[in-house]
Amino acid sequence: MIVAMKKATVIARQQEKQEALNRLRRLGVLHLSAVPAQVAPAQEWREKKELLEKALASLFPASARAEAAVGVPAPETHLDAVIDAARSILEARESLRGLDEERANIEKEAARLAEWQGISVSELRSIRDGGYEVRFFEVPPRQLKLIPPEHNPFVVRRGKTLLWVALVVKTGTVLDHEFKPLHPPRHNVNEIEDLRSQNRSEQQRLRLELDRLGAMAGELERAAHAAAREVELAEAAAAMGHSADLCYLAGFLPEDRVQDLRQFCRDNRWALLLQEPAAEDDVPTIVRNRRWIDIIRPVFQLLGTVPGYREIDISFFFLMFFAFFFAVIIGDAGYGLVLLSATLFFIIRTRRRGRELPNALLLMLLLGLGTVLWGALTGTWFGSRTLASLPWLSWMTIPAISSFNPRSSETIKIICFITGTIHIAIAHIWNFIRQARQKPFIRSLAQLGWLALVLGLYYLVLGLVLSSERFPLPAFAAWLIGAGLAMIIVFSRQEGRFFHGIVMGVSNLLTTFLSGISAFSDIISYIRLFAVGLATVEIAKSFNSMAAGMAHGVLGIILASLVLLLGHSLNLAMGALSVVVHGVRLNMLEFSGHLGMEWTGRPYKPFKE
Repeated sequence: MIVAMKKATVIARQQEKQEALNRLRRLGVLHLSAVPAQVAPAQEWREKKELLEKALASLFPASARAEAAVGVPAPETHLDAVIDAARSILEARESLRGLDEERANIEKEAARLAEWQGISVSELRSIRDGGYEVRFFEVPPRQLKLIPPEHNPFVVRRGKTLLWVALVVKTGTVLDHEFKPLHPPRHNVNEIEDLRSQNRSEQQRLRLELDRLGAMAGELERAAHAAAREVELAEAAAAMGHSADLCYLAGFLPEDRVQDLRQFCRDNRWALLLQEPAAEDDVPTIVRNRRWIDIIRPVFQLLGTVPGYREIDISFFFLMFFAFFFAVIIGDAGYGLVLLSATLFFIIRTRRRGRELPNALLLMLLLGLGTVLWGALTGTWFGSRTLASLPWLSWMTIPAISSFNPRSSETIKIICFITGTIHIAIAHIWNFIRQARQKPFIRSLAQLGWLALVLGLYYLVLGLVLSSERFPLPAFAAWLIGAGLAMIIVFSRQEGRFFHGIVMGVSNLLTTFLSGISAFSDIISYIRLFAVGLATVEIAKSFNSMAAGMAHGVLGIILASLVLLLGHSLNLAMGALSVVVHGVRLNMLEFSGHLGMEWTGRPYKPFKE
């Protein structure tokens, strides 16, 4: 559920401004409102924070950063010295990148020197010092005679189609031809070795310098956190209003923390104004649920979606339907056992370390169990008919939805359409309950119209998508569709004046009709569960057939095992991706769309240390 919030304004004396900010941050309950987008002091600290984080990232990967900060004891250092160290780290990293490029160029030069074997770099320099230079060109054999004799051309290498020709000319001579020039190496063997040695020694020096600076990882981490706190403090100071004698700071907090803030203000002799959030306020959202429902939170965090404060929390229905969608899309009990085994392994390891089980593991436990159950009911065990026919597995299979029953496709499609109809119907029932508590009550009847329309459209979907002969449209379904549209037109625009609401509904007839078509397509959209689940099973069968054709002899058995391992691993990974694309979509678009959710919320982030 979405936690009720209060708008609070803390009022203190002007001379207590900085101390008030520090104390409120220590309390850590107030989510600040009206924080300016650009604050000069905050920007300065933000730049320092980014510098420190870049330096840390160049020293350690993100996974090792926390260990480095904790594992390296370091004395307290002045912030300026830490920032100078961060700059030195980044400069050393940049220099190392430049040295890597230089080393690559040296190796290219060495390769060119081997290609120009027989050409002396020192002799070329001696000729250049005497006022002449040797220029090299690629020349087709038939065009060699086009070079004037006074340029003293001579062939230094003969290829199959081209000649390497050297011309000795005075320095600065302009040559009038279009032959491709060749550039000899600029360094001899000894010089290249010297360059290599200098490059290696400079790289070693910089790495030693980075190792020395790496001992400051703890200080860098602490300084980055301190800079982040200073950013928040500067933004809070900018958000603080003031008059001649008073300063004040407004924000939001959950109702269950109001008493803490009230007592805190009483202890500090500050004034406190508590209000209900206004309609125009950008109120942050806190979602709290029971532990068994809260296991869906990792999915919302992955998607980065938060319901608006005045929207609704769909966690329960999202969890229930997402678990079903996951099971149908993966569709294989064998894959479910793999997921379940991996989850149990991590659960046991977490328990042995004395840690609380994260929501993600509990969610995967539910999804793994659901997949095993659905796969067992459809008789799908790694896509193998042999495994499915084993007596101790086949007793769980329901023939009407068995993956190896050619007639099961229609039954599973009907299940998908029923699921979609129930899913969307729940949205409109929920909307009716919510709107029935508001004025005018009569407007909520439009949701019952939508409910009737969706139920009637279900029968229309069966006839159009499956078979109009087997599933003709019943007369009551046509009445449901017609009555639903009529109720939507009559009640959806009611604002207190009945006939005016009807006129507004009629004026929006085209929009209502298009929305009805959208509801029809939304129900059909649930067939994606069947399609993706079928693809998962068929791909598993294909890999099994491929492996069976190879399993002859020892080498064939080894290759077949590799095909099975890689093939089923790839299939499982593709199924997981399909869950994100399709399973999440049905909840976030189809279901949430009928609820009217826009997911415009922002999370509650209190101003705290």
